[in-house]
Amino acid sequence: MPLIPDYIPYHALLNYASGAGEVLAGIAVLIPSTRKLGCNAILFLLIAFLPAHIYFIQKGGCLSDSLCVPAWVAWVRLLVIHPVLIYWAYKCRTIK
Repeated sequence: MPLIPDYIPYHALLNYASGAGEVLAGIAVLIPSTRKLGCNAILFLLIAFLPAHIYFIQKGGCLSDSLCVPAWVAWVRLLVIHPVLIYWAYKCRTIK
């Protein structure tokens, strides 16, 4: 929950809801008839998580004693890994 920016309300509810959404979307991707819906849900979640990645960078890559990485790792997550995941989710929509 430390990754959720202060300006976004209902941290606990949002954290649980997004976690449930991730699990359901992942299951949906495994089932061919719901794959497109699952991939669309993953795309939505990845875009919705962008403020958390930006917030993490603004905080210098360290939000608590248990969540600290070098700032460059936070940048790589935002600029490399996140776009790759978005591209993957987009391309998987058409896999039968």
